Amino acid sequence: MTTERLLKSPGFLYQIGNRYYYLGKWICKECTDVDATDCVSMYHMCRSGNEEPDTAFYFHKIRAYSDFALEVPCNIAKTREDMTALIDGLSDSDRDFLDKQIQYFEEDYPKYCD
Repeated sequence: MTTERLLKSPGFLYQIGNRYYYLGKWICKECTDVDATDCVSMYHMCRSGNEEPDTAFYFHKIRAYSDFALEVPCNIAKTREDMTALIDGLSDSDRDFLDKQIQYFEEDYPKYCD
């Protein structure tokens, strides 16, 4: 279920354990860019503080980082395979946290991108 939700969504940066991954319909790639990963922390901090303008700002920055991380040409079959392997290997707590982050993305995307 988690994989299918991600494969229908534009790319976004998610924290899994101590690592960060760009996940979406065209991407499954680890991120080591500190500027990008810092945006994830700021996005969650602003979101939990109901700081709407700042939440929107960091949401858009994360989306931009995700788009710039795309590799052309995209191999959709490999993306699906890599994402399935990543998600299948998660602990229950990591999967729950990822699901919560996906829920936040699904709530915020229509607010900030439509």
